[in-house]
Amino acid sequence: MNSMLKLGLSAVILASVAAPALAQESGVSVRSIRVLVNDPEVSAKFYEKAFGMSETRRPVDTAAFKEIVINSGSTAAKAKAAKSTPIVIATKRAKDAPVPSMAALILDVPDMDKAIAAVVAAGGAGGTATKSGEGLTYAMVKDPDGNPIELLLAGAPVKPAPAPAVKPAAAPAVKPAVPPAAKPADKPKPN
Repeated sequence: MNSMLKLGLSAVILASVAAPALAQESGVSVRSIRVLVNDPEVSAKFYEKAFGMSETRRPVDTAAFKEIVINSGSTAAKAKAAKSTPIVIATKRAKDAPVPSMAALILDVPDMDKAIAAVVAAGGAGGTATKSGEGLTYAMVKDPDGNPIELLLAGAPVKPAPAPAVKPAAAPAVKPAVPPAAKPADKPKPN
């Protein structure tokens, strides 16, 4: 085997083995999700009541700016031990800053109807459960500050996207057999 071919083949094999390993070992993960609100105390209580979360810590707690970290768990100890991604409820820098138009927070819920009812009971705005094109059940709700929250029914199977319709290949056009045009007989050229 030619040495350049061996070198190229070795590089392809190495890249195919190393690339997935590097991607998995990048060390990048989601640390937390920040939700900006006017009153972190009120909003943290909303998330705790509506979704059964508990406060785990307050990295910043001043009169001008607060961060309240909450996570899944009925007690602070359970929330601190939870493996889920925590939510950081933080003070908006400008009280009149617009609310995002797209949900920045997406939560899996075990029971959609109960989750929507809990949002409303805790002071948020409810939504209607809808099916997506993939078969997921979701609802868009809002916290008391109007921040959109997308609820997804946990464990709902995702049906695979339908295979694209394939048109049968058109039959090749068949040309009728035409005999080659008869050439006039070669005439001797005058000298």
